Amino acid sequence: MIEKLNLHIDNYPSQKAMGFYKTADSAQKFAEKGMKTAQKAASFYASTGDKLSNFKNYKISNLASEIMSNPKKEIVITYKPGPKIDFRA
Repeated sequence: MIEKLNLHIDNYPSQKAMGFYKTADSAQKFAEKGMKTAQKAASFYASTGDKLSNFKNYKISNLASEIMSNPKKEIVITYKPGPKIDFRA
C-alpha cells in the first residue's frame, strides 16, 4: 500500500506571486518591463520637447518643479497563494 502513494508539491505559484520567477518567466517579464520603460521615456521626452518649444509661455523652472514633485505612493495588501499539494493514494 505504501508503494502506491504519490505526493507532488508545486511551490512555483507561490514563489511567482512573491516575485521569484523561473528563467523563462523572468526574461519575459523583464522584456515587457523594458518596453514599457522605453515607451514611457519616449513619451516623457516628446512632451518635454513640446513644452519647451513654447518657451514664451513655459519656463524651465516649471519643468523642473514638475519633474521634482514627489508622486503619492500606494501600499497594496494582497493574497499570495500557497503551494499546490497533490496527494494520491
